[in-house]
Order: sequence, then C-alpha cells, then structure tokens
Amino acid sequence: MEVRFWGVQGSIPAPLTTGEYLTKLRSVLLSAHGVDLSSDERIEQFIQGLDFPVRHVIRGDTTCISVTDGETLLIFDAGSGLRRLGIHLMSLPDSPYARGQGQVHLFFSHHHHDHTNGFPFFTPAYIPGNWIYFYGLHPNLEERMVGLQVYEYFPVPFHVMAAKKAFISLEPDQPITVGAFTITPFELKHPGGAYGYRVEWKDRVFVYSSDSEFQNPSAAEIFYYTHAYRDADLLYFDAQYTLTESFVKEDWGHSSAWMGIDLSVRARVKRLLLGHHEPSHSEEELFVLLEEARRYLQLNYPEATLEVLLAVQDQSFRLE
Repeated sequence: MEVRFWGVQGSIPAPLTTGEYLTKLRSVLLSAHGVDLSSDERIEQFIQGLDFPVRHVIRGDTTCISVTDGETLLIFDAGSGLRRLGIHLMSLPDSPYARGQGQVHLFFSHHHHDHTNGFPFFTPAYIPGNWIYFYGLHPNLEERMVGLQVYEYFPVPFHVMAAKKAFISLEPDQPITVGAFTITPFELKHPGGAYGYRVEWKDRVFVYSSDSEFQNPSAAEIFYYTHAYRDADLLYFDAQYTLTESFVKEDWGHSSAWMGIDLSVRARVKRLLLGHHEPSHSEEELFVLLEEARRYLQLNYPEATLEVLLAVQDQSFRLE
C-alpha cells in the first residue's frame, strides 16, 4: 500500500513565509557557488543533492492522508490538504473521478476545523456518479458535515455537492473491512473526543494517531496504545509540542515526540513520523525538535531500531 501525506500541519494552514523562503534561497545560492549548472541535467543533479531541509517544504496544509493499494482509496481526515488530493485524483489518466465512477472512503478522527476545512474544496465531491463513504465515531456524522457548509459560512450547501454519499458509524476497537484493508478505530484523548485508526493490509500496518495527549498515562492506557500501535511499519503521531510545551499546554489535546518515542519503542514500531506540526514553529525549529527527539531515543533506548522522521507534506511511503 502507498501512504501519502497531503497535509501534516496542525491547527491552521501555515504556508511558508517570505522570510523562510529567502532563507532557503540563500542556502541554495551558497550551495551553488562554483557548481556547473550549464544544463537541465546538471541543474536537476544539483537540486537532488541539496540538503533535505533546503529541498523540501515541510508543512503548509492541514491534515489529510491517503492510503491506497491501487484498488481502494482510503482518506484520513479532510484538512486543507484534501483540496490538492482532489485535484490529483481528477488529473489521473482516464480518471474515474472525472468520469463520475470513483469511490472514496473518508475516515474522520474528529471534526475540528483543521481536519474538515478541505472538504468543501474537494472536486470529486462535485461530480455526479462518484461515491463518497463517510466514516466516523462521533454522533450525527451527516449533520456535522452539513453544518460545515451552512449558507452563512460557505456558499455551496453540503448536499448540493453532486456525488452520492453514505454515512457509516463505527465503534471503538471494532475492526471493519474495506476492500483488502482492515481498519480498527481506537480512542484518543482530545477535547471533544478523537479517534485514531490502525490500517492493516496483507502483513503491513499503518497507524494514524493524531490529536491526542498523554498526561501521566496509566498502565492500562499504555497497554491500550501499545496494542493499537503494535508492530506498525509506519506510525503518524501528533508531536505538535516541545517537551516544555506539552507540560504548559496541559489539556490542549496534543502531544510530543518524546511520548511518541516511548510508546513506539514499547510497541515495536519500525518508523515514527512526527506530525501535526505547531503553526508557530518555523521549519528550522521543527528540525531542531527532530534532532532532540533522536538524541532522546539514542540515550534512552540505545538498542532500539526505531527510525524517527518528520512528517513532510507530499511525501509518500510504499509498504509492501
């Protein structure tokens, strides 16, 4: 299966500022000093050789993740990244979404604005014949979606969007099957309630665990999350706060890389992606956080094989 991250920003979209862009540009120009850039091929080689922080834009759009095996498309949350995902689906060769023959399975962790604000701009939802299946654990799922697009706040009502719609209520810890995927929701601690999802495909596992905090978790809670994360090939984890911020902002509903590492090591996770980035953190600060998290892992779990990475907008992973 392919897991692709269309948005990894927390709380509100936070595009690259002019100052951040100029910092990257200076780094590029300094790296280019004395380099032969006389052809497109040499320019491309130069670009590919740039350091990762310079070559990539880390965040911008809010949470939206697609998972597909080429037959079935799952989407986790409908943050602003969903708009670009919709454009991508419409541009596929002989796109079934452009022809009104596409299907989307859209799973919600919860319905705060940063996880829903992309849906009114999701082009496949306007195409007659497409099917959109909405999954959630909160009550009144359809009413929640309708409420996002009342006339006072958005000019196009939800049910004017021409795609066919179905609403499926899920229960915590009860797996369902969609195509070749088995998806199991689990509870998270977040204001208003939120849920993560364990996605199993063949012998591969992706876990989506955003918008949660872990303040002095009990042994039972540690066991619960360790079980949900167990043997994951890839875990997307809410690491919005620094360690200090996670103590100061108690009950705000977010966590830190340090908690993600502790749980991941216990659960034998292979790769941990630190996501739901804090909008006030610069990209430079995000990489500082990453290095501090890696040092924590090395000092406290020197035998661990866990790989710790920043979640990056538009990156993808193939789990085969």
